[in-house]
Amino acid sequence: MKHLFLLLFLFFEFVAFGQVTEYFDEYRVTRTSDLSKEKKLLNETEHLTEILLPYFNDSLFYVRQKAYSFIFRKGMSVAASEKASYIILLLKGCDDADGGIIGQNMMWLQSFSRSDYTDDAKFFINKLLNKKRLPHRKRLIMLAGYVGAGKEILQRQLLQQNLSSKERWYIHLALARLGVQQSIDFCSQTFDSLPLDNNLVEYVMPDIIYTRQKALLDLCIEHLNSDQLACMTADPDNEKPVLCGYRILELLAPVIESFPIGVSAIGGLDTPDYRAALLTARQWFFENQDFHVRADFF
Repeated sequence: MKHLFLLLFLFFEFVAFGQVTEYFDEYRVTRTSDLSKEKKLLNETEHLTEILLPYFNDSLFYVRQKAYSFIFRKGMSVAASEKASYIILLLKGCDDADGGIIGQNMMWLQSFSRSDYTDDAKFFINKLLNKKRLPHRKRLIMLAGYVGAGKEILQRQLLQQNLSSKERWYIHLALARLGVQQSIDFCSQTFDSLPLDNNLVEYVMPDIIYTRQKALLDLCIEHLNSDQLACMTADPDNEKPVLCGYRILELLAPVIESFPIGVSAIGGLDTPDYRAALLTARQWFFENQDFHVRADFF
């Protein structure tokens, strides 16, 4: 009976291997994705990582990219206790020769919970941080800060004389997320030196909120309370000055625990009345100055 079960297991494994191989052989030629077929393969294929191993070294970048997309989607669907191996494979893909694959993997890695990152994963992030040249380095630095890796490496790199102003900013953001007071102060001083306008809200404030440091989020809340018409509407054909607080509220709402205003799937506020929501938010922050910040996601 044991031999029968073994034969059945090997048979189904062989069938699964053939189905995945057939799909990738077809994709290699057509570059056309069949999402329903992919979903079936992801749901029904055991030992998917082993079957995909040859495709991570394929000569065609789009075949490698497709293999990593399978790893990401499978990794997001398995139990938390099983995610580590998928994260490691995505991190190894950040050593790929194609910058597009590196950038995509970095973005996918942001989707996992901090608790999914093992010491081995953090060690691999440290190795990547030590590489002199790596595409999408900002994403790597921010990922390190998010998962709690590379603190000493980033502090050493901050001392380099030839560091660009942009990379210095990214490193300070990551170190601020890791709780380094010097970097929290640097971010605070930089933020305070900039005027309230669209650029501050759209490009700087998301970075500040990434740090999840309450002292820095308090600076954002000060601008939330401003009645200055310092931002412009998003419609280029009908630009007019508006309160920046509406957009700031969209940025803050997802990261505040027990916040009374939710956020929709597309990132907007889950409310039909933005004016009322802004008034509610201002009052809530006034009454809850000891609010807690969510740091469990990127």
